[in-house]
Amino acid sequence: MAKFCPLLIILTIVSFMSIPLLAEEREEDSRLLEREFYDSFKIFNRKRNAHACMMSIAFLVLYPLGAISLHLPLPPFLRKIRIVPSVHVPIQILGLAIMIGAMCLGINLARELDFLSGSVPVPAHVVIGLLATSMIILIQPAMGILQHLHFRKTGGKSIYGYIHRWNGRIAIILGMINQGLGFQLVGIGTVVHTHSLVRNFVILGVLGSIWFGLVIWDGLRGVVRKKQTVVENREVKQKDSGTVS
Repeated sequence: MAKFCPLLIILTIVSFMSIPLLAEEREEDSRLLEREFYDSFKIFNRKRNAHACMMSIAFLVLYPLGAISLHLPLPPFLRKIRIVPSVHVPIQILGLAIMIGAMCLGINLARELDFLSGSVPVPAHVVIGLLATSMIILIQPAMGILQHLHFRKTGGKSIYGYIHRWNGRIAIILGMINQGLGFQLVGIGTVVHTHSLVRNFVILGVLGSIWFGLVIWDGLRGVVRKKQTVVENREVKQKDSGTVS
């Protein structure tokens, strides 16, 4: 029994010496896990902010500006500029590229939050976002190209042009509405600062008002032109009938 006493003493000393080492290893592991969680949350937060910023640029600035360019009354010295290929198309292509990048980030975020797995209810922000982006990607370029080819042949509008116009308007309005749903989803006043909300809706109000105002003004101007054309045709017919009699 005396022979085992020194061995027991040595084992006891070694076991007590290993306790701080094990505690240090556990503390280091917890630090690594905490750092990994912090880094992943930081990356998630950056992707979320980039998604919001890029979608805001596309739907609040570029798409409305591209639509506004078609309705602006130009002075005589600028009427030689071809608005569609020189202004409208480049702005919309830039908006489309930014929107596709933001959509990819949004899908990645939705997967991380299990919105697309079916385990949790899909938020309205995700549904409307996918609908609006799909409308623009699948319909707008094709209808725009077909309308351009038709215009080069006939010089007039076609069903492609009307689809392009109204599909774009509906998609832009859906994107504007979806911005508010996105702010509501992440939390207004907690994650989204109030000044960011105010800034975005001020831009939305200004550009949206200009766009809607120009569309209404352009529509009224078209009605007046049609009435003038009808009156002129009647006068020509009356002159022709008087000449014949």
